[in-house]
Amino acid sequence: MNTESKEIKKGSELQYWLYSIGNFPNNIIFLMVGTYISYFYTNLLGISPVIAGTIFMVARLVDAFTDPLMGMIVDKTNTKWGKFRPYIIAGAPFLGIMFVLLFSVPNLSAGGKIVYAFVTYIIYSLAWTVVQIPQLALPAILTNDLAVRTRIQAIFQAFGTIASLIIASWALPILNMLGGEDEPSAWFKFTMIFGIASVVMFILSAMSVKNLDVYDPERKPAAERKRMSLSETFSVITNNRALVCVLIAYGTDMFAIQICNALRMYFFKYNMSGRTDLITYIGYATTICGFAMVLFIQPMVRKLGKKMAIIIIEAIAIIVTLPMLFTGMSGAYSVAMVMFTYLAIAFTGTINNMLSRAAVLDSANYAFVKTGIDGTALVNSTFTFINKCCQAFSMFFSGMILSATGYNAELQQQTPGCLRAILLLCTLTPIAGYIASVVAMAFYPMDKKGEDEMQRQLDELAAKGISGNQELRVG
Repeated sequence: MNTESKEIKKGSELQYWLYSIGNFPNNIIFLMVGTYISYFYTNLLGISPVIAGTIFMVARLVDAFTDPLMGMIVDKTNTKWGKFRPYIIAGAPFLGIMFVLLFSVPNLSAGGKIVYAFVTYIIYSLAWTVVQIPQLALPAILTNDLAVRTRIQAIFQAFGTIASLIIASWALPILNMLGGEDEPSAWFKFTMIFGIASVVMFILSAMSVKNLDVYDPERKPAAERKRMSLSETFSVITNNRALVCVLIAYGTDMFAIQICNALRMYFFKYNMSGRTDLITYIGYATTICGFAMVLFIQPMVRKLGKKMAIIIIEAIAIIVTLPMLFTGMSGAYSVAMVMFTYLAIAFTGTINNMLSRAAVLDSANYAFVKTGIDGTALVNSTFTFINKCCQAFSMFFSGMILSATGYNAELQQQTPGCLRAILLLCTLTPIAGYIASVVAMAFYPMDKKGEDEMQRQLDELAAKGISGNQELRVG
């Protein structure tokens, strides 16, 4: 290959920020669903927690096929509009529509509402797959520098924390302003407003990389390329120890966070005697941390590497959860201890999310260096699938426990057994998840020296113009 004729492209600082705008709609939709869909199903649609949990689990069975399929489709795409952008731009309006329908209350019988919830949630999940998988792969074309890529994820997450702030701190006040949290029209108006805004931002984010996500004239047409077997294609996952470790670590951590998100409304409403006003401060803490880490995440990764950084953050998460657990178990809830735990977890969760997302992209490079197969989108599909699984498992698991301990949406105060279950789900279950995450990252194959070596190999490949389906970029 003529290495001098192939221009090495990279994203600009402005493109890092414009691309990252896309995480605002990501988090608005994902966190709205993760935080409030259980409450919406049980308190507005009148669906039992067990049936709601079943809906989430069935959707994940569908995702087990559609997510990797979408990843393979994206990896094989090479159009005049680019590789990733067509799916984001075409899928965003559909996702916005499904977001609204998801939080709508149809005039149907009890059985009809269950069917409606099944159908809308599964179609929403499919729309999310079409948009999310190519979007998460875009940093791979913005830069090939592993530390800079982590900084892009920090900017990406910073925009996401603005959405987190809206969902955690302003969603309930906005719903009350629109008619009340138990008024179906309020939820419809809320999702309509943010659904439209999300579609616009998804498209703006995708268009920001227009000069990088381009047709590759040197790539052979599909009919002329050597056909790879499914086992060869999936080798970027099955033979990828780095990916397996980071997915286990991220998955257990995200399961812990999603448990807390799904039960946050219940905890502050019942265990904290209606102090839902305190939820506001959690959103502010997440936003502050998100933007602060834009400055500090890249130096931290260059110093420690992602493996050690994730282990340290998870260890801190275990420690800061203990005050809420101990005071709650004593029967004397302390606002100070509860808020200390929630605010600290907002910080550790935000930082770990940045590091894990960057580590997933690193694992795609890890596989490419070892196999020569570019499976960036396929690798990212596993991340998307794990994310949705954690959300579903957490809601299913918490729904089963709530039902088993006698939760009744019509009661102003729940039974002592139910209150104890909510506390343990918000503390002991996350601690178990954080411990599992530390263990998984202990087996992660790339420490700081390993990352430096892979960076050297990627730079050499980029200088030679060698890549899989898409040319490698240097940052």
